[in-house]
Amino acid sequence: MVSIKKNRCEAIISIVGFTRKQCGVSVKWLAVLCCLTIVLTGCNMFAQTETDPEFTITSTSVGMGGNEYETVQYVRYSMILTYNDKLKIVKDTVEPLLAGWLEERMLDHEIEMAEEIGDGQFKLEGKVTFDPEELTKVELENLERQEETIQGVLFETTSGDSYQAVMIDGETKLKKIGE
Repeated sequence: MVSIKKNRCEAIISIVGFTRKQCGVSVKWLAVLCCLTIVLTGCNMFAQTETDPEFTITSTSVGMGGNEYETVQYVRYSMILTYNDKLKIVKDTVEPLLAGWLEERMLDHEIEMAEEIGDGQFKLEGKVTFDPEELTKVELENLERQEETIQGVLFETTSGDSYQAVMIDGETKLKKIGE
């Protein structure tokens, strides 16, 4: 009877010893995997903290006029653009995004001002001269109601990226061109 108990004890001890060895290896590997996971997660968090480009068309002013003979019409515009440090705008590349009807009839486009007016603010002013032939004043008014005359801006950044910013329902939507 004693020898059976002794054999059982030896069997239990050998099983526990075997399990400890197995657990010891598993715990070490588990610790290594946990450390790697923490390090990789930390690296990933730093990569994601980079800010997204922000751009807002803060204000837009558009006026229409013509010469005394009504042979040409013009649209004058003024815009204030606000952006974060992620977008470093190249001032010579900023241009308005014109309505289709205006672009089709355009005779001349002169950007009168394109410059930074403060930290993260840019002012764009200009004049688009167009041919109003075959358009009555009522038709011009209808075109303006159907489609915003100045819809947004196109620009490039110092990093070489091109963007389009469009006003939709009073909100600026920024899109990187080529994505």
